[in-house]
Amino acid sequence: MDEMTAVRELRAEAPVAQRADLVAGRERLLRAARGGRARRLRSDWRLAAIGAAAAITAAALIVPGVVDGGGAAPGSRPGYTVELGSAKDWLNDAADTIAAGPAVTARDGQWIYTETVETNTTDDEPDPQTDERLIRYADPAMENGKAGDDHSPREHYAFLKSLPDNPAQVRAEARAFFYATDPEESRTEHEYRALTALISRSYVYDPEGLAKVYRALATVPGVRVADVVDAAGRDAIAVYREGAGYRDETLLDPDTRLYRGFRSLSRDGEVEISGARLTTQVVDGEDDRPRTTR
Repeated sequence: MDEMTAVRELRAEAPVAQRADLVAGRERLLRAARGGRARRLRSDWRLAAIGAAAAITAAALIVPGVVDGGGAAPGSRPGYTVELGSAKDWLNDAADTIAAGPAVTARDGQWIYTETVETNTTDDEPDPQTDERLIRYADPAMENGKAGDDHSPREHYAFLKSLPDNPAQVRAEARAFFYATDPEESRTEHEYRALTALISRSYVYDPEGLAKVYRALATVPGVRVADVVDAAGRDAIAVYREGAGYRDETLLDPDTRLYRGFRSLSRDGEVEISGARLTTQVVDGEDDRPRTTR
């Protein structure tokens, strides 16, 4: 019996997730991945130290396509999940890589431009959808608690600069920065949500501060990593936390270790929602776009 047959038989009795089961998780995931208020324009290191892959556990339902020049269009490659085990070593190594890299900064009056692509099999139109956004770097309406647990990129940057070295203290400060909104959320769930939100929303960052977030995430119980493909057809490392039901993944670049996107898997292991960040760049004006967006 081959591995894929064994996996299918193992999951044969698992109930198929209904659309309603995905709504709450999807909203949390998309909110974290997209960040706060934005002006909408329109729409390898293979972890040998961690161990060999256990099995290929899921295939995403992504429509193939081709762009001009014969390259792969967003969503064109079949998805997969290769489980790699504990995330502790990978995240600590990622922290070292980021800490050694340059800072990404902006100044008041500038904006953060992002371009993303998303596939969603739970929507009526699951084909890949692209989106461009501009986020004000310094937005007083999103600072000092005025927008709930949303924060401006400037506030994010200042928070990262202020973090202590101790991972337990970082986890505590992350909880306070992204305070609890769900009374049923456990402390560990809250810490995981806050730390991954910091990673996904760090459009600008102090490298030492962001590295401390990765080191704190490495200490959260049950965090694991997998080798996957994102919504743009690129290899990525998925970070997720073990738990019942569907799972939400934060995707990181295998080389830079920075945020790359997200995926949400149903209870039977199929990729329901997948998003990839194609471009992140600081621009001078709210009508500016980078010269190259891919």
